[in-house]
Amino acid sequence: MSVVRLLLVSAALSAWIFFSTPMPAAEKGKYSNIEIQRFDVASGVEFPADWLATMMDEVVRHITETKRFKEVLRQGEKPNQAAPTLKLTGTVVQYKAGNRAVRYMVGFGAGKTKIVANVKFVDAATRNALLEKKVDGKVWIGFAGGDSVGATRGLAKELAQLARKSF
Repeated sequence: MSVVRLLLVSAALSAWIFFSTPMPAAEKGKYSNIEIQRFDVASGVEFPADWLATMMDEVVRHITETKRFKEVLRQGEKPNQAAPTLKLTGTVVQYKAGNRAVRYMVGFGAGKTKIVANVKFVDAATRNALLEKKVDGKVWIGFAGGDSVGATRGLAKELAQLARKSF
């Protein structure tokens, strides 16, 4: 085995071990509430400011639809009863605007809109990170090419699925 190949295999194995190591385990069903923080945008990422509000609405709606939490709160809202609460934070780290006309005319993923965010679920009381993950939302097809802002919906659906499965 060549040295280069050995180094590549070693690096891949190290990355696999590092990224597959779980965060502190959350007790499924422990958290009654979730507070969703407004997402940040990483420096240098040109994400439309009005989409942050749309994305927040989509995340709240999709997490509410899971019926997993008694209360789904927005940043700054207070729960009706004291109960174990999760905080969901995120940072948009990548945004590709895409092109609706190209999606409509060419298809096959050409012109797709993509949003990638690093998200973190944190125990509100202890501030311990319970789960960190990179999630994304895409629009690559749809009626007349699909509306680009729909990528926020895709990201919200992935987050809701992650919350339901993990907590």
